[in-house]
Amino acid sequence: MKRATLVLVLLCSAFATGCGSGSSAQTIDPPKGHEQRGQPAALSPEAAIAKLETPEDRAIYLHQLGKDSTFEPQKHADMLQKYASDSDQEVTSAAKELLDRK
Repeated sequence: MKRATLVLVLLCSAFATGCGSGSSAQTIDPPKGHEQRGQPAALSPEAAIAKLETPEDRAIYLHQLGKDSTFEPQKHADMLQKYASDSDQEVTSAAKELLDRK
């Protein structure tokens, strides 16, 4: 009985070792309609700034938008007006600078 248990433990450990290796040659194709096409879409400025937790991060992000030549403040006026009335002075000034650009 002890020998059978030992053999069973050895077989199970060998099986587990073989299953645990991460180098599988098999690839799984995504379901039809779920293929990745190109780069994922970038977040809109509204979505990106909403994810930021601190006023300092929001101020930095708004300053970066000011340096971005492709950013069009007129398209994001609602967001900028919201942050122009923020309680943090740095966020407020950065948003007002962008509003003045439009």
